[in-house]
Amino acid sequence: HKPAPSVRYSKPMPDIEALMQIWPQPFEELLETARLPDAELAVELPELVRLMCAVLDIPVYSSLTESLHVLFSLYSDFK
Repeated sequence: HKPAPSVRYSKPMPDIEALMQIWPQPFEELLETARLPDAELAVELPELVRLMCAVLDIPVYSSLTESLHVLFSLYSDFK
């Protein structure tokens, strides 16, 4: 497992370790029954990205690129 390259974001972004923390139990229970946004949701891709980032506490600023980088970095660490 090689170390992630250093990235400078234009706005503050959460640390990946902070995003990997366990969610509160009530939220975990909600996730077991709630339907999360997916490709079946009738929204454009940018809006779907914003929704998924909101669920994961990843801020979205004017550009989705940096938020997507954090999202994929988080995914990569879980994988």
